[in-house]
Amino acid sequence: MSDTVTMSKTARLLLTMTQRTSGLADALAEGIDPKTAGSMPTANGQLINCNHPKFVYGHLAIYPQKIMKALGVDSAEAAVPDVYTELFEAGVECQHDPENTVYPAFEEILEHFQRSHNAVREHIATLSDEALSVAIGGEGNERAAEFFGTCDTMGLFMLHDHYMFHLGQLSTWRRCFGLGSVMG
Repeated sequence: MSDTVTMSKTARLLLTMTQRTSGLADALAEGIDPKTAGSMPTANGQLINCNHPKFVYGHLAIYPQKIMKALGVDSAEAAVPDVYTELFEAGVECQHDPENTVYPAFEEILEHFQRSHNAVREHIATLSDEALSVAIGGEGNERAAEFFGTCDTMGLFMLHDHYMFHLGQLSTWRRCFGLGSVMG
């Protein structure tokens, strides 16, 4: 990444905010058994319909490419397999997958999650305040343009607020499966 002395203020803000969320995401992945990563918990014999680790990390993995597309740059480094859109797009219901037949392997999902987020962070580090504050444009970005207006606003939401919302779900899932807190 760029030297923080020469990095734009907006890039520094975005990257500082994502540093903590990325560390938390990595810590939350620790100790998860890949065999149960696609399962929803149960209580009193009833399935609890909630997002599981495969869904959370797969869902979050698709957003770095969307941010790069909104910036109008080549998003190949942040790309995930096409099936990820079908499985993890906003509005797609998380499926209970105890047999691990619906979703890709947990290790694969984590690899795409980490690689795509590293790619978008590395790109953001190179951008000026002006480049980050451009209006969201381009085909397929109409919804993001309506919600966020500019790329910096989209980046802040997607790499922090959206991230934390889903990591909270994952923290609860971990406790249902007997894994402790990662906050320390």
